[in-house]
Amino acid sequence: MHYFNLNVSRRIKHGAWLALVAIVITGCASDPGRTTGQPRATSQNPIDPGKITITSVTEGLRLASLSREPLASTFRAKAAKLALAAGQLEDANRILALIKTSNIAPNTTVDYVLTKAQLALIDGNANQALALLNQNDLTQFGLSTQDQIALGITKANAYEQTGRMLAAARTRTLITPILTDAAAADNHEQLFKGLMTLPAALLKRYATDAATNDLRGWLSLAAMTKQLQNRPSQQLRALTNWKKLWAGHPGAQQLPKRLAFLDSVVAGQPKKVAILLPQTGPLATAGQAILQGILSAHFDQGRESELIIYDTNQTGSTLDLVERAAQAGADFVIGPLDKNRVTELAQARLKIPVLALNRVPTLRSGTNQNGNLFFFSLAPEDEAKQLAEHGKQLGYKNILLIAPIDEWGDRTTAAFREAVGTDADIRIMEKRFSKDESYAAFVRRILAVDESQSRANDLKRITGLSFEFNARRRQDIDMIALLASAENSKQINPALAFYYADDLPVFSTSLVNQNNQTKINNLDLNGIRFCDMPWKLIPDAPLETKIQAAWPEAKGPLGGLFALGLDAFNIMPRLRVLREMPETPFYGLTGALTMDQQTVTRRLMWGLFESGEVTTLPAVTESI
Repeated sequence: MHYFNLNVSRRIKHGAWLALVAIVITGCASDPGRTTGQPRATSQNPIDPGKITITSVTEGLRLASLSREPLASTFRAKAAKLALAAGQLEDANRILALIKTSNIAPNTTVDYVLTKAQLALIDGNANQALALLNQNDLTQFGLSTQDQIALGITKANAYEQTGRMLAAARTRTLITPILTDAAAADNHEQLFKGLMTLPAALLKRYATDAATNDLRGWLSLAAMTKQLQNRPSQQLRALTNWKKLWAGHPGAQQLPKRLAFLDSVVAGQPKKVAILLPQTGPLATAGQAILQGILSAHFDQGRESELIIYDTNQTGSTLDLVERAAQAGADFVIGPLDKNRVTELAQARLKIPVLALNRVPTLRSGTNQNGNLFFFSLAPEDEAKQLAEHGKQLGYKNILLIAPIDEWGDRTTAAFREAVGTDADIRIMEKRFSKDESYAAFVRRILAVDESQSRANDLKRITGLSFEFNARRRQDIDMIALLASAENSKQINPALAFYYADDLPVFSTSLVNQNNQTKINNLDLNGIRFCDMPWKLIPDAPLETKIQAAWPEAKGPLGGLFALGLDAFNIMPRLRVLREMPETPFYGLTGALTMDQQTVTRRLMWGLFESGEVTTLPAVTESI
C-alpha cells in the first residue's frame, strides 16, 4: 500500500512532484511483471480498457496512435498518468488535451479525471480540481485501493487549499482504514495540521455537531490544543484527560507530533527568565510596551517562571548583561531590542538561549556562532514576501510594485522580489516614489496615461481628424502591490482609481491599517487587501481585551509591540520544537509563527477595506 500527500500550491517546485505523485501512480498504471505488448482486439475478443497496462509514456502514445477510439483515449489517459508520476507536467497536460471526453471508456474515466484534477491542484486551481472530482462519481467504476487513496487525498488537499478544513478532515478520516500504519500516521498529521488553523471556538462547535466519533475526537483534541497552547502545563494535563476519554481514538494511539513533544516542552520551561529591554532612553516607549506584553503572558500562564528585568539603556555591553543574568540564575533571555545589541550577540557564543527581538539581515554566513540565539521581530520583510506569494497563488503574472524611495522601501521590495524568485512567467514593474513629489502625477506617469494621450494627439495631427478620445492606462498589469504607509496609500489609491486602474486588485502590508481610525479617514483605502496580525484583525480575543482594558495604549499604534511581547514569552518554551518541526506553526497574536534558520517568521491574516471599515477575510469557507 502506498500513499502520497498532494498538499501543494504554485510554490512547490517541479522536482518535488517526481517523489510526491509517483508513489501512488506507479503501480496503478503499470505492472512490471507484465509484457509491454497489448492483446489485439477482435469482434469476438474486445479489449477491456480496465485491463490495459503500459510501462512508459512513449509506449502509451505509440499504442494510442495505432488504435481507434475508445482505446486511443484509454492509452492517452494512462500515458498522462505516467507523465504526471514522472514529474512531466507539461507533457501530462498536453496529452490530456488530446483526449475528447466523449471518447473515454467508463474504466478510463478514473485515470482521466484523477490525473486532470491532480494537475489542476498542482497549478493552484483547487476549485477546478474539486469541480472535476465532485462532478464525476468515480466510485461507480469499482475503484482499486490505490485509486481510492488517490481520490481521497486529492480531495482533502483541494479542500485544504480552499479553506475547507472540516471537509478535508472528514475526507481524511474516511480513507484511514485503507492506509498502511505509516500512511495513516501521515494522513492524521495533515488532518490535525489543517484543523489547527481554525479558531478554538469554531472547533468546539464543529466537535458538538460531528457525525462520527473519529472526527469528533480529532476536533475536540484540536480545540483543546488551540485553546491552551499558551499554557503548556495546563495543556499537558488536559491532554492526559483527553487520552483517557478517547483511549481507542487514532490520535490517542499516536499523538500528532506537536503534542508528542509536549511533556518535554513542559519539562524544559525556563525557571528564571531575564528580560533585556530599554526602559529609558529613545526606545523606552517600545521597550515598555513589549515588557507589558511579556508580563501579561507571564501572569496568564500562572507565573510559573521568575522574571529578572534589566534596562539595556543603562548598560553598555549586552554580552556582559547576558553573562550577568546567567550568573543570577537565568536559564533564558528575552531581548535585546536594539539592532546593534543583537548584532553584538550574533557575533558571540552564548551559554544560555536568547530570543532577540530584532533581526540582523546583513549577517554574513556563519556569523551566528551557535544554536542558542533566536530572532523574532515584526519584520516588514515577512509581509512583503506574503504579498508576493499570495499574488503567485492567485495566478498574477504582471505586477506593478510601488514603494517609497527609502531604506524601508529597499528592504520590502527586495523581500518581495526574493519571494517571487526566478519564476520567468512573472514580470515585476517596480516604481518608487519620493515623499515630496505629487502622488497624482506619479500615478499618472507609472500608468502611462500621458503616453495614451500623446498617441491620440499624434493621430489627430497626422490624420487632421477631430474625434473623441478617452485616455487609457497601460494594459500590461494584472496586480498592484502597494508597499506604502497609510498616509501615502490614502493619496496613491484614489489616484490609481482616477487614472483607470480601479479594476486592478491592490494588495498592501499591515502598514496601511492604522489603529483607531474613523470610517471617513479610511474611505480612500477602499478596495485594498492587506495582510495583518490577528491582534489587529481579531480584536475581541479574551486576553487581548483584558490587556487593552488594563493598558489603553495597547489599542493604538503600540498594540503590535504588546502582541510581540506576548508571543515572545509564549513561544519561549517551544523554540526548539519550532526548529525541529519547521512546518508546524504556533498560532500567536502576531501571526502563525514558524522557524527558518533560527529566525521566527510570521504568516499573517488578510483584511479588506470596505466603506471605510476593515473586514477580516475568513480563512474558513464552510459551515458544518
